[in-house]
Amino acid sequence: MPSPYKYSGFPEEGESFDIFLLQADKCRIERTEGGLLSLTCDGRVHEEILVFRTFPFTEPDRYISIRTKEGEEIGIIADMGQLDDDSRRELKKELHLRYMLPRIEAIRSIKQSTSGWQWDIVTQFGPERLSLPNLHDHVFRQGEDRLLLVDTGDRRLEVASIRGLDPASFKQLRKTF
Repeated sequence: MPSPYKYSGFPEEGESFDIFLLQADKCRIERTEGGLLSLTCDGRVHEEILVFRTFPFTEPDRYISIRTKEGEEIGIIADMGQLDDDSRRELKKELHLRYMLPRIEAIRSIKQSTSGWQWDIVTQFGPERLSLPNLHDHVFRQGEDRLLLVDTGDRRLEVASIRGLDPASFKQLRKTF
């Protein structure tokens, strides 16, 4: 049986890096009893995986990066359409969760601690606490009135309109920035 791990390397300025294309038809993606995503390819089991879309974002079902929980890339699935139905369904569900963009509707507090910045916020899904190691690398201004935040787990959240925030939330932002 051929290995589902197909290798291709691309040299760049005298260095090389490896891209492993997983043969999707030989891989199975499923949920563990604890709700985590696992990958089995060629008898190798990866108990907890993370999934990321790669470029281009215009092809959301292609070039899906599969990584260990530590962030090390296992390989790339070139086309989700080659997965079995159950695997494709679980992968799509996980990608939806990863790339869902919660909207911050209120900011209760922003405090600096030894581990970074703690944000107590309210999204359309309810109250939450965010941890950002620093503001420079994790808060991005998008135009005049929008902020994009990326937390320690690479989850993205947005303030769709800074001017649309209630006065107390706006004050928290002004105090911090």
